[in-house]
Amino acid sequence: MKRLLPLLLVLAVCGCGSSAEPLPNGLTGTVVRGPTQPVCPVGDPCEAPFAATFDVYRAGLYVAQFQSDAQGAFKVGLVPGAYRVIPRANAPISPAGQFKDVAVGGDGYTTVTLSFDTGIR
Repeated sequence: MKRLLPLLLVLAVCGCGSSAEPLPNGLTGTVVRGPTQPVCPVGDPCEAPFAATFDVYRAGLYVAQFQSDAQGAFKVGLVPGAYRVIPRANAPISPAGQFKDVAVGGDGYTTVTLSFDTGIR
């Protein structure tokens, strides 16, 4: 019981429940891929939204992940700072070496469009 008491005290202080408040800052926006065809006619969109999972790193350390929906929309809570967004291997693009550097401001959610290359030429 002597060893259990410090652990119980730590758990009580941590408030280890899942009722954490969402972060007031982060990224929101759309993920697109393109080109979607080898030749893009003038006036036809050559990018398309896509659903995938992305990892978020800060100073080389993994901090979060998010999933974009079928329309490419996403939202992820992050503290203000500089981040690198990297698509996971299951993304419908060739994710090797593709990443996007983004900055989260301190006044709400920063809106971005993350464009990734499909490799279609």
